[in-house]
Amino acid sequence: MKASTKRVFHYHADASPLGGHITHPIENIIHTQASTSLAQAGGHAESRIESYRLDNSVTVTSGPAYSHTTGVVNKKTDTWTTLVTSVVEHLNVLEVVTADRIVSKLHVEYPQEGDHPRISIIGSKFVNLRVNGESINPILDIDLLTSESTSEFPEKHLMEEKVFNNKVSSHYKKITETKGAPEWLAGRHASMKSPESRKKKGYVLCSLVEELQGAKPGTSFGHVLHVPGFGNIFFGELIVAPNSYRLTMMRIEMGCLAEGTISAASAFSNGSTSP
Repeated sequence: MKASTKRVFHYHADASPLGGHITHPIENIIHTQASTSLAQAGGHAESRIESYRLDNSVTVTSGPAYSHTTGVVNKKTDTWTTLVTSVVEHLNVLEVVTADRIVSKLHVEYPQEGDHPRISIIGSKFVNLRVNGESINPILDIDLLTSESTSEFPEKHLMEEKVFNNKVSSHYKKITETKGAPEWLAGRHASMKSPESRKKKGYVLCSLVEELQGAKPGTSFGHVLHVPGFGNIFFGELIVAPNSYRLTMMRIEMGCLAEGTISAASAFSNGSTSP
């Protein structure tokens, strides 16, 4: 039997609906719940839990969390297609952060000829998100990862495209130049200031979130919400590297009676072609 001489695709994708690490007052590992990882050859994987409670003091979720990852050749378009979905429902963190549903969706298609994929995050959303009793509505830029190329597939990577870089630079200003923005935000995002600094770093850290509607004045900075006495919440975080894409719809850095980090609805893909 002769080995295939056709171009091949190596799938790599995973979904993590819920996970984290509580460091205070009692150290607890929130083992990743309902996660899935795609086989290199593609196929399908899915996982689901009906409920999860960390302990009597920190309730993480009282409803289902689930994920599925799929890697196939699309019969209509003849493209290598990866679909990653990560969902957590009825989230409740210390009675401060609640949501009926948080969804992360990442759809990546690679052409049979060419190296740059087209990417969609349509379907990613927050449903009935509340923080400290207030309704928060993150406004998402669903077209953030849409290529400016007029051809069917991008001719260059997003990190090299002007429209994407302009959006990232604008987002950086919202984080760092909004009145009252803490200095540590500028320090953490210093390498995202310009296309040159991002290229040197090797990846882009940005967000789908353009605005946090409902946030009190002086508490939101781009996609970051500061909750006094609780910590900081990062919405729609996106990490774009030359060959990978990671979307985490919510990440909480707690610094109060409880300390630690929790992430919810995370999706990742970085498949590659050969040769």
